[in-house]
Amino acid sequence: MRAWLRFGWFFLPVVLWGIEAFGSPFRIIGYDGYAISKANSQSVYGGGIGVLYSNPALLMDEQSQLSLGLFVHQPHFRAILFDRPNQVDVPITIYESDIGSGGNNLDRALPTCELPNPRADNRQDELAGYMGIGMIHSLGVEDFRIGFSLLVPSQGFLSASAHYADEREQVFSNTVHFVRIGEYGRSIEAFLGAAYRPAPGVNLGFSLETSLYAQATTGAYVPEATVQDYAQMNIKLEGGVKPRAVFGISVDPADMLRLSLVWRDRRYIGIESDALINLWNFHEPGSNGVEPKRVRQHQSIVLDFEPMEVNLAVGLTVGSWKWEAGLTWNHWADYIDDHHKRAQETAVFEDPNHPGTSSVNAGRFAFSDTYSLSTGGSFEPEPGHILLGGLSYRPSPVPKQIGRTNYVDNDLLVVGLGYRMELVLGDKPARLDFGIQSWYLVPVEVNKDPEFIRDEFADHAKTLIDGQPMLEAQGLQTNNPGFPGYKHDGWALAGSISLSYLF
Repeated sequence: MRAWLRFGWFFLPVVLWGIEAFGSPFRIIGYDGYAISKANSQSVYGGGIGVLYSNPALLMDEQSQLSLGLFVHQPHFRAILFDRPNQVDVPITIYESDIGSGGNNLDRALPTCELPNPRADNRQDELAGYMGIGMIHSLGVEDFRIGFSLLVPSQGFLSASAHYADEREQVFSNTVHFVRIGEYGRSIEAFLGAAYRPAPGVNLGFSLETSLYAQATTGAYVPEATVQDYAQMNIKLEGGVKPRAVFGISVDPADMLRLSLVWRDRRYIGIESDALINLWNFHEPGSNGVEPKRVRQHQSIVLDFEPMEVNLAVGLTVGSWKWEAGLTWNHWADYIDDHHKRAQETAVFEDPNHPGTSSVNAGRFAFSDTYSLSTGGSFEPEPGHILLGGLSYRPSPVPKQIGRTNYVDNDLLVVGLGYRMELVLGDKPARLDFGIQSWYLVPVEVNKDPEFIRDEFADHAKTLIDGQPMLEAQGLQTNNPGFPGYKHDGWALAGSISLSYLF
């Protein structure tokens, strides 16, 4: 009977069909070939449609144009699990215990030998391709620009998944998962923005990045709770747009000097699911069989969280050289995981050996704000030929994962190189961009502290029938896929080729 009280889980895949935009590596790579070449450091000097993300004020530096591009991203990320000692396995005799009796301890472990999937390493190495199109135009208005861009994945239009960051993942993938980089959804991405020059040397810009939310309400009638592959169901699905705003400004206080400031709002995909379940001949306790039991389940899923950011940068132009450097504050302390929990909330658990208490200091497992550094430049050795390069460093906001949670994340070093060639198509100018980018994930090794791991077969467990102590429950038993530890590292390559037709 209790299995059906979790019936709402089966509806989540249906809800996901209502989502059209998910995260991608482009917030790190850059949204055009010019940005890729500069390690996405173009917040002072733009060079294409990618400024809609990096700094929409730089639209004012661009001619009217139509851009087409091809992008590829080849990751090679891995999280290698350490061998676990046999004595921490959850024995099959947990079924004979009083664990969870009386409606307590609903997050019960399965016997290790009955987990749906074996514990395994996590490797992310799928090649991803995207096609891009963008346009910038003045609309005939002086000191004004409007722009839009669209990125479309080459294989499928929708892919996304949620994961638990603790021992509950045992009944799903049974591994640990990357949270900030490495496991991206695949979907359409779109930007729309505009810029205005209110005074000489001052540019203002604003753009919106599309992000959708979805809400599903399902109604189900289960005529026989012992038959778990049959039910009657209806669903109501609603969706809407939840845009992410980006504001930018650039100022030229001197001929060779430029300053810029960019603010980006936080962004995530929110999925709300309500399941209303009726079961045949199931009544509220204490109602003497008069009041039917109608179960309501609510699930909140958060995908593709990106923090609020503030970027401050400075640029310098000397002859054929342009150079810029920026500092970005990332508000990762605001992080919400896939199941709408703060990292520190997930880390805390009630100690089954001492009900009502917890020995975990939540603060030590909270994500922290970070400061990212970036620099990039261009050099034009001769007219119509521009060499590009960039470097960025993005530290991880994730604390040491010595406890229950398994948020996999690394410090990231990004290097970009590229080349721009100006040419003529027909009687109109055009430009061809080639860009390549390399990522390096600084290796991390995680070793768990058993003190902060949830004992899933509590020492005080007794047999359900006659209340006898269970010796096999002594010590730590856990199916947490991250126990006793793991290591994670990796690298990635990204490349692009794009053509811009100027008019």
